[in-house]
Amino acid sequence: MRTSMNQQLMERLSPQPGGCPLVHLGHTSKEADPSADRFYPSDDHNCNYHHQQNNSFDSSQYYNQPHLYLPEGQKKSNAFDLSSLSLGSGYWGYGEPAKQYYRAPSNYLLDNFTKLGKSSPSLDQGYHTLGFGASEGNVFKGKKYHNKNNSFDRLTDDIIVKIFSFLASVDLSVCATVCRRFNVLAWAPSLWRIIRLEGDNVRGDRAIRSILRQLCGQTDTCPNIERIYITYGTKITDKSLLTLARRCPELTHLQIQGCTAITNNALFEVASRCNNLQHLDVTGCVKISCISINPGLDPSRRLQLQYLDLTDCSALQDSGLRVIVHNCPQITHLYLRRCVQITDAGLKFVPSFCTDLKELSVSDCVDITDFGLYELGKLGPVLRYLSVAKCHRVSDAGLKVIARRCYKLRYLNARGCEAVSDDAIIFLARSCTRLCALDIGKCDVSDAGLRALAESCPNLKKLSLRSCDLVTDRGVQCVAYYCRGLQQLNIQDCQITLEGYRAVKKYCKRCVIEHTNPGFF
Repeated sequence: MRTSMNQQLMERLSPQPGGCPLVHLGHTSKEADPSADRFYPSDDHNCNYHHQQNNSFDSSQYYNQPHLYLPEGQKKSNAFDLSSLSLGSGYWGYGEPAKQYYRAPSNYLLDNFTKLGKSSPSLDQGYHTLGFGASEGNVFKGKKYHNKNNSFDRLTDDIIVKIFSFLASVDLSVCATVCRRFNVLAWAPSLWRIIRLEGDNVRGDRAIRSILRQLCGQTDTCPNIERIYITYGTKITDKSLLTLARRCPELTHLQIQGCTAITNNALFEVASRCNNLQHLDVTGCVKISCISINPGLDPSRRLQLQYLDLTDCSALQDSGLRVIVHNCPQITHLYLRRCVQITDAGLKFVPSFCTDLKELSVSDCVDITDFGLYELGKLGPVLRYLSVAKCHRVSDAGLKVIARRCYKLRYLNARGCEAVSDDAIIFLARSCTRLCALDIGKCDVSDAGLRALAESCPNLKKLSLRSCDLVTDRGVQCVAYYCRGLQQLNIQDCQITLEGYRAVKKYCKRCVIEHTNPGFF
């Protein structure tokens, strides 16, 4: 190929009757321009070009063309040695050495792109970002003759893909419309293992349909998609969820918050087809009342779910909870916040089937009582996190059972349980010495309970005493003295003075104090 190109160049440079061969490269013959042999050190000079068939040419007009420089001994010779030819640095645009092959003359505007400027309205800006061959590491074919004129074009495909990996899915799809190169790189399968659709301005159904069309093409499935997060107001319907179940069989994480149109049938399809699903968050999906596999499949089959968040699923009842825990025995994190129809009868099924449960929240489940906590006590030391916030019917008796059986508890939230007193807190402190976070806001706790807590739980990091009217400076001082690793303390609406505040600042150097006393500022 290089030989044929050299032959073409020889033919173009061979003497022609009545003309000069340099005319084709932007130079006049010696007779037409006596300064043709002069060496120009600058790339910005102008060359007078006189076409032999147009004698009325205006000499005030100039063209910037590639310049051919000849060695000193060959300027007056009609025979040209290809090995002695070199193209000036102005031809390549960056002062790089001449390539080993010859490029045929291309479009004038494209060859002089740098001199016209990137903002020229007569040029297609999108094509400029394309390369011109596989030799530069590109995975696509674009226009053949383009100089790279901005620093971003010099980046390799791998680096651009790495930059794209920090963008959200919507922003990534916008980048794909910039140019052909971005369109190829932005749809790299490695960038779409995680899909995030956020904001109420995103049309969820349309976005899911477009993404799957681009990634799957003519195939039925997209095995590279592993996680899908639809949050912060983006809505989808059963139709999109059924499509995801059919085309994303390798899905492991699914989060669809606030999608009020989602029903049980679509969720059953996801559970049946996505065998590797481990994380499911359907917060605010008010029509969800059960999670199971489709009827007719193997009845002995169990789901692989380990994380399940059913917060604000107000349709969930005790019967549905029983089916869920029966089908998901591997659950370690279960959140039932504000599932107001759950009672003690449904809660008793949780320790019966989910023996590895580590975290459980039944906050705002107003029908949960001490009897429900008796059942949860069967989880034993496996349970590390428990929230019974605003369960008004929970008292000292229930918490004592939890403290005695779940002695490895790290976090307890009993905020708003007004029937909880010092008696339960003292028992809790002596049994659960590894406690790291405790919220007893609005409980009937005094300085005596805080002293026992401080002496028995020195590893306490977070403590909330909000609206505990019986707590004074003495109790806070005990906590500050014994729990010097305290990082967060909430004393809003408490009878704490500047003396107690200074004690916390003295002993707990890194503690963030939340308060409502303007005198502390």
